[in-house]
Amino acid sequence: MAGDDVRYEVKLADGEVEIADSLWGARHVLARRVAFAPDPTRPASVLPATISKLGRQFFGGRVFVETIATAAELSALPPE
Repeated sequence: MAGDDVRYEVKLADGEVEIADSLWGARHVLARRVAFAPDPTRPASVLPATISKLGRQFFGGRVFVETIATAAELSALPPE
């Protein structure tokens, strides 16, 4: 990451991590993972998931953005 670039880290319930370029992208990663989970009505390997901003300008390199606990929360407006 160069300068003040901000990326978003998505940490899934199973410990897997994906990086996205925007908050919308991070939420899209979650929506895609929920949709293609073995049981999309109970995506235990995906949710709850946390989204954090990554960047050198943040103390510790990251700042918490939100936790998504249910698939219904993915259609809610993001906190930004």
